[in-house]
Amino acid sequence: MNAAPTYAFPIRALRRWRDERLTIADDVHGALRATFLFEGTTCGSIPFALTYVVRLSAAEDGYRVIELGCDPVPGDEGHRRMCAYLENPTRLLDALKTEQSVVGLSLAEAIAWQPATSPAGCLCAESARNHKWLAVLHTIHFALAQRALTTPAS
Repeated sequence: MNAAPTYAFPIRALRRWRDERLTIADDVHGALRATFLFEGTTCGSIPFALTYVVRLSAAEDGYRVIELGCDPVPGDEGHRRMCAYLENPTRLLDALKTEQSVVGLSLAEAIAWQPATSPAGCLCAESARNHKWLAVLHTIHFALAQRALTTPAS
């Protein structure tokens, strides 16, 4: 893994997100499962929480993105107040599950992804959802790069 990539977010933010919001666990056959807790607000300042899950292949395979997932945190009701949810709940929840732009790419390729983005707190527009996915992917890459720097070579 490239130890000095260019991140789209400040290192200070990546460090905080890694420490406070990210969990990386071993999955089957050397793969990894990264879980990221996102807390945002709707346009009306209603808080909501989502869980992003990224499954990655083993390091030897370049940490390829195998699967992406995003669901409201169990018990969260704030996501139901987003404009897109009020307009069509199924469409928004399906978009969270089906927008798979980086599946099949290595994590290094995924963080180089440059979609249209918007830093809006909600997920009503695809550009806002892209921004959240980039934050998740960059945080995971940062965490794994830091781990590689601190883990002695075998």
